[in-house]
Amino acid sequence: MPVAESVRRMKDKAPSFMTILKVVLPVGLGYLLGSAIVNPYHRTIEILVGFFIAAAAFLIKPSRAIAAFIVIFLFPAHLSIGTSNTVFILILLSTWVAQQVISGQKITVRTPLDLPIVVMAAAYLLSLSNVPHGLYGVNLRGLTVFLTSVAIYYLVVNLTNDTAGIRRLLWAGAIGAAIMAGIGLYEVFNPGRQLLPYFLIMREAPSDVPIVRAGSGFRNSSVLSQYCLFYILAGAFMFTRETSRFLRTVIALLLSASLIIFVSTAMRGALLAGAAGLVFLVWRSRGIFDTRKLVIVVLACAVVFLVAHQVLNTAGFVPNIWGRFSELQQKVGSHVDRVAVMREVFDRSMEHPFIGHGPVIHLPRGFVTVRSNNPHCQYLLYLYTIGLLGLAGFIWLLVGLFRLSSQSIRRGDHNKFLQGLMVILQTFLVIFVLHETVDDYSSSFNYPLFIWYTFALVVTTRNVLLREASAAEQVPGAGSPGDLSRGRS
Repeated sequence: MPVAESVRRMKDKAPSFMTILKVVLPVGLGYLLGSAIVNPYHRTIEILVGFFIAAAAFLIKPSRAIAAFIVIFLFPAHLSIGTSNTVFILILLSTWVAQQVISGQKITVRTPLDLPIVVMAAAYLLSLSNVPHGLYGVNLRGLTVFLTSVAIYYLVVNLTNDTAGIRRLLWAGAIGAAIMAGIGLYEVFNPGRQLLPYFLIMREAPSDVPIVRAGSGFRNSSVLSQYCLFYILAGAFMFTRETSRFLRTVIALLLSASLIIFVSTAMRGALLAGAAGLVFLVWRSRGIFDTRKLVIVVLACAVVFLVAHQVLNTAGFVPNIWGRFSELQQKVGSHVDRVAVMREVFDRSMEHPFIGHGPVIHLPRGFVTVRSNNPHCQYLLYLYTIGLLGLAGFIWLLVGLFRLSSQSIRRGDHNKFLQGLMVILQTFLVIFVLHETVDDYSSSFNYPLFIWYTFALVVTTRNVLLREASAAEQVPGAGSPGDLSRGRS
């Protein structure tokens, strides 16, 4: 065989430079990052995280990079130029736009919810005019979180075009939920201990709450409880749709872990909202889910919840949720004297009722008798921060999400998987709307990104359902797209 021919064949079989780079660069950066965590030097970790997210965004397809982001956004690192979440999304957004321009494709980002989003964005920008001197930095950070959340929404909607893409996002979220559950379990059984230097520091419970309540990567028990409710719903749905015994086992473990972590948060509002959500689910799923299977799953979840609560409470790891219901009368000076906080926040909101005080709530120290500015009500928090204009935009957004999801459920008979998923998403919307009366998701640093991701899932699922229905109408007699998804998660 001629030497030239042998060389040519070797070149054909050899991996390309980009293939090698995709393997070597992440592995090398991961090794350096792991070494920096073991022997921490803060600036080194920041630099390595920056390089890592840049490499991930550039080397992975945007549609898959957004799925990877659903896992890693839970654990943001503070970089000298922002957070790893913001940097990742900026790079991913720029990469996607550049790819569209280079390929000559038209960049279309419009969605059915553009108008309420524009109203909220305008309210955020206008509210900056009322930010007190010296607080621009923290308020700009709050604005950045909102803009990053909106960017995630548009990326998910524009990069997810089929049922396979939606499944990819669901499984990416399940991986993130499993990691969060593992961290939560570590936190419950090792209260106050640091898990990773500079990356995750366990939340310290207030002095009048001697028992640990998990906060996991969010460092916030309340938003963690809502996050767990989403993956309890999603996990139960995925379990009923999966045929693989191995994957059903994996989902069952995730579902059990989410229930245990939900128990450990001991959140009364989340428990009530979750119960209301289950009632709504049973009503909304008529004719869509197998009633017998649904009842079995709900009963199984209830049993796991009760057993986990009894075991963890008896062992002294978590508070007694039933006891917390009997202690709703808060004492003045308690870390959760919510009536005092809400009264002060509302009174201050009336100083700038239309455009608010700025993206981040700030009350002078000593202004209230408690150690928190948290009003425990998202609607009141929006009234204070972005005023009636921003609150109206948010309510408009929620109404739009319910309208879109209801229309999709009615028209989704051709794809039972997506129709069932939309029922789950609408159930979570019900839980979210109810829970936000006693919680404020935007007070968290990274949880708003997850909420806007769920908003995007609603719109994306609706878009795919409409696209498939239109395709089926154009090809009479063609097999139903839903037939391909039955029995798969």
